[in-house]
Amino acid sequence: MWRLTSVLLLATPWLAHALAPTDSIQDVDRGQSGYLPSHKMDPTVVTSPDFGLLWKNSYDGREKFYAKPLIYTPVSAKTNGGGQLVFLASSENWVRTVDAVTGAAVASRQVQPPFLQSELTTPDGRTCYDIPDYIGVIGTPILDPNSETVYFFSKGYQNGATSGGLLKARYLLYALDVNDLTDKPGFPVLIDGHPADNDVTRYFVAGTALQRPSLSLINGVVYGAFGGHCDFYNYTGFVVGVSTQPYVGVVTIFATEASPGAPAVGPDVYAEDSGRAGIWQSGMAPSTDGNRIFFVTGNGQGPVANNTPRAGHSPWNQLGECAVNLAVGDGGKLTLTDYFQPYEYQALDDVDADFGSGGISLLDPTVFLGTNGVNKLAVTVGKSGKIYVLNADAMGGFKQGPGGADAVLQTLQLNSGVWGGVASYPLEGGYIYTIPLGGPLVAYRFGRDQAGNPLFTQAGQAKENAAGRIGIGIPTVTSNDGQPGSGIVWVIDIDAGMRAYHAVPDGNGALVRINLPATPPFNKFQRPAFGDGRVYLSDNAGNVYCLGSPVHGVLNCTTPSSFGSVVLGTTATQTVSCTALTAIDSLAGLTVSDPTYQVSNDSLPQGPLTENQAFQFPVSWNLTGVSIADAKNVSFGSTTPGIKTGLLTVFSHVASSANLSSTFIGLQGSQVSSGPFLLLTPIQVDFGGVAVGADNSSNMVSSSFNIINLGNQDLTVLGYAFAASLDPTAPSQNASQAGTGTRIGSSLTSKNLPTIGSVIPAGQSVAVSVDFSSSSLGNYQDFLTVWTDGGKGTVLFTASATSPSKGRLTVAAQDGSYVESLALDFGRVQAGTSVSGLIRICNVGGSGLHITKSKPPVAPELHPARPGIDLAEGTSIDPGQCVSGEIDVEGTMGSDPNQAERLITDSWILNVDDPSFGLKVIFLALAFQCGNGGQLASGSGTFSPS
Repeated sequence: MWRLTSVLLLATPWLAHALAPTDSIQDVDRGQSGYLPSHKMDPTVVTSPDFGLLWKNSYDGREKFYAKPLIYTPVSAKTNGGGQLVFLASSENWVRTVDAVTGAAVASRQVQPPFLQSELTTPDGRTCYDIPDYIGVIGTPILDPNSETVYFFSKGYQNGATSGGLLKARYLLYALDVNDLTDKPGFPVLIDGHPADNDVTRYFVAGTALQRPSLSLINGVVYGAFGGHCDFYNYTGFVVGVSTQPYVGVVTIFATEASPGAPAVGPDVYAEDSGRAGIWQSGMAPSTDGNRIFFVTGNGQGPVANNTPRAGHSPWNQLGECAVNLAVGDGGKLTLTDYFQPYEYQALDDVDADFGSGGISLLDPTVFLGTNGVNKLAVTVGKSGKIYVLNADAMGGFKQGPGGADAVLQTLQLNSGVWGGVASYPLEGGYIYTIPLGGPLVAYRFGRDQAGNPLFTQAGQAKENAAGRIGIGIPTVTSNDGQPGSGIVWVIDIDAGMRAYHAVPDGNGALVRINLPATPPFNKFQRPAFGDGRVYLSDNAGNVYCLGSPVHGVLNCTTPSSFGSVVLGTTATQTVSCTALTAIDSLAGLTVSDPTYQVSNDSLPQGPLTENQAFQFPVSWNLTGVSIADAKNVSFGSTTPGIKTGLLTVFSHVASSANLSSTFIGLQGSQVSSGPFLLLTPIQVDFGGVAVGADNSSNMVSSSFNIINLGNQDLTVLGYAFAASLDPTAPSQNASQAGTGTRIGSSLTSKNLPTIGSVIPAGQSVAVSVDFSSSSLGNYQDFLTVWTDGGKGTVLFTASATSPSKGRLTVAAQDGSYVESLALDFGRVQAGTSVSGLIRICNVGGSGLHITKSKPPVAPELHPARPGIDLAEGTSIDPGQCVSGEIDVEGTMGSDPNQAERLITDSWILNVDDPSFGLKVIFLALAFQCGNGGQLASGSGTFSPS
């Protein structure tokens, strides 16, 4: 059976899943596109009052779920009419299955005692607190439906001990039967002690490693990516592959830093000098297309030789801060195929704005591609807030672009960094989404310029800002069985709980929020998991939640009812089919949310319905009174062509209920203009703040907008002009040649603006790139008007040129003033008392400043007053503003009053995105006076501090 399974998997690059369409057997999809079309997440249901909490399970409060739930329909359930299971794995190494509908427990076991976070302490007293209490199963498991086996890496100790220190830690790959959670033959597999294929001097040491990213499964090999703990210890990033066949074990290990070139591996695990370049990606899995694995590394210690440009396909051993492409060879062996490293990687490393906080999303190649030979797009983003759009088949190498810059397809700059990744939506033209720290969810629309080059344009954003600290989840997009108009973007905020938005921005560029039931704050870097019309997620207190609509409805109706494309001024009709799921006394009537959708109560059957009785009724979409411009005698006013949705509600009388039962049916279609119709998106392009250097040099910032033809006939461009105001009396200028581009504003140029007379075919669009550059401080504003035979439109461009940010660190002195110092000395603290001190970072520059690294002490006696909030990574500091972090000292009283005075030291490591700031280590020290002159109970001597 095992050999047969292996043959089947090798026969095709895509897993031959014997699973239900609504199952979730891994973290989103294997390409990490973030798009899930098959889970029956109908916006008409999600937005209805019926959508809410179905169940909540509570476990040990210290048992955290960093791994996302998996949802699976067992083979036995398919044959006997059973339902889905939810598989859970926790930081305490507990694994569980529960009923997906009710939350009832099915099976559970603790596979081994977890590794203790308290043992992540260095000889100089630093402790890593990124994952508190226990470190067991952290990366999201993966499930093979062909063998009904779930795989995961678990951290514990040698021989199942409950403690033992760093060098006694062990990582095991478990393979469990998902039905009863028993071990499969030949498992678990020990990972420790295996050397890397590309450098046999580097071998796997569990104590220094953390398996944070979700898992991948390719051709019978499970792959897990590893980084380190807080950049402590002597570690190197690894990708480990373990065969799913019994008794085979580890088949490949790839090291991200290798000899020659990378620092040599020393014998001291505490030395912190063996290369780093860990893989963590905020929990996002390495992406794969079946033959390749893609991932992103963090900061490394192997320097690029002489800063020399290198092609991505050339052999290279030093892959710190790189987007990496590994080929999957015979037997699962991994070899380097291609990579991309930002040209300014060293500067990013200096300010801890390194690559690696997000993974790579492989986008749907049937939608997101160029007409110029670019066949597959890969998108990644990191702490710098720069989104890189890469050619997955030619990633860009190092300094291969013009002037030694990046050879990437496009970069998009956000206002702050991203600890997460990108999701996509391949319908309605194609969109990608990401969410920066402290900022709103942002949507970019896919397009192509006139040369066929892929180009993304900001299309909209949410009105709400996300949490200003790390932990925001990666967006995930669902649709209702791939129906256009049904896209929903889901985001889990570490402070605000779960939010959802309609996937396509409205005409004002807003991502419209869907009102969900209130949820608590969730654990960091969470993504929702989806089953059959239900969503599953976990909070930071050991609770697991299931949200959805009631399982037992009274009618099952076809939804959504799609009208397709309907020309304005005409009418289309669709038939809705329903089946009674129980006996119904009578149908009470119908309502619609939009008067253009028309339906009659007379079309419903009269009298009672028996169980399983079917009926149909017609629904019309009447666009005869709808126009694209305000006009006299128009019933329903003006509209913009495009996809429109509505909600039809059927009310039923059921004897078992005193209230009417509601059944929701989605209605959707695309309004089409009979002639050409111009739409410009977005209506505003904001370049944000652009830092002008002391020498009046400016960094060019790029963005784009779309010229779209929503009509049924070709659209012709007639002209362009720009002005600083829309006041008709304001002076304006026609767009004109400027060097190699076209000037379209006072400080704006475009290299690919369609020429006058250009034709955009019906239903097509052109993406236009725009560059802003200025050497003078100030605010900039220009309106660009585009004239076509399908109407005219205007885009507003705004920008602000400011001086660079500059960080200043100070600590509070005893007199209340702040002094520049790297030490905060609390002096001598009497046991039983408490004192506090303050560390402050101020922005004395002209642009926004961001904390890129913050590792505070979290010991019982010496800790921040508000851990994870004060001076947290990702905190934004506006010009002229300061943020502070309070350190509290809790004087503990020992049982022995004669205990001698003892010295307590620790540190708070900080960095910001000002290159002149440098990594700051604030040393904290105090002396505890444990004696107080009292007497022991025996009446013997006392201790008096001198």
